[in-house]
Amino acid sequence: MIPRRLMCIVFLLAALGYAAVSYAVFEVPATPAAAEACGFLPGEFAAGGTLAYERPQAWAISFVRKQEYFTAITVGLALAFMAFALAVGRRGGAASAGVAAGSGVLAVSVLCVSCLAPALSLVGLGIAGGLLADVPKSLIALNTLLLTGWGVLYLSRRAGACAAPPRKPGSSGSAARA
Repeated sequence: MIPRRLMCIVFLLAALGYAAVSYAVFEVPATPAAAEACGFLPGEFAAGGTLAYERPQAWAISFVRKQEYFTAITVGLALAFMAFALAVGRRGGAASAGVAAGSGVLAVSVLCVSCLAPALSLVGLGIAGGLLADVPKSLIALNTLLLTGWGVLYLSRRAGACAAPPRKPGSSGSAARA
C-alpha cells in the first residue's frame, strides 16, 4: 500500500518550506541590473530609482516570473519520494534505503543549484549539462515527476511481491539434482 497521505503532507511541507525560505532570503533589488536578474522590467522602477513594489509583492512577482514554483514542486516531489522510500525501506530492505539516499541527493542538488542556474536533478540531466545549458525549470520538474513516479511504481511493486522462501543451509542446486 502506498502511503499517499504521508507523501502529500511531505510534498506540501517541502514546497511551502521552499517558498518560505525563498521569501526569507529575498531582498528587494536596488539597481536596475539586479532587478532584471530577479525578473523585473525596467519600467517597474519608481522615479527615485527604487522598485515600485513593496517586499511581499516584489517577492511574489519575482517568484512567478523566475518560475520558482517549478523548483518548489521539484523539491516537494523529491522529498515526498524520499519519505515514501524510507517508509517502504522499513519493509523493503537495502534497495529502498539506497533509493531514499538517492532521492535525498536529488533534493539537495535542486536546492543548491537553483540559486546558480535553473534547478537541476542529478538523476537524468546531470549538473554539468545543466550549468552549461539553460535548462527550463519546467523540464526539470517534469523529469523529477517521471523519475519519482517510476521509483514509486518500482518500490511499491517490489514491496508488494511475495518473499522467496528461505533456503535451507547445506542445500544447493547440484545436490538437489543428484
